[in-house]
Amino acid sequence: MASSAITLLAALAAVVAVTALLPASASAASYTVGDSSGWDLGIDYGAWADGKKFRVGDTLEFLYSSGEGDHDVVVVDERSFASCSVPGNAPTFTSGDDKLSLTKAGKWFFICGVEGHCQGGMKLAVNVH
Repeated sequence: MASSAITLLAALAAVVAVTALLPASASAASYTVGDSSGWDLGIDYGAWADGKKFRVGDTLEFLYSSGEGDHDVVVVDERSFASCSVPGNAPTFTSGDDKLSLTKAGKWFFICGVEGHCQGGMKLAVNVH
């Protein structure tokens, strides 16, 4: 009996050791863009993203006032991000609580498509690993 208990404890210790070695990123993370400030004017989204390690499968949640003309979230390419322009075919979200899944590695670009808002700083670029 004592031998069986020792074998069982050794097996459990091995499972714990292997589990500890698994990457912490095994599960997807969810980020509220801008934290408690949400998606709004006057927030430095570059600073907000600094130090975060975004991974495929993570979710970005954009929280904002969704009244007509208030804000939206537009997924754009790098050129549109730099120029704050909204291409006609760009995915646009308007719910005020948009949860966008980062489905592939690479750079992702988001802007507010309301006139003047992107130029006012409502833009976010993230690098997804």
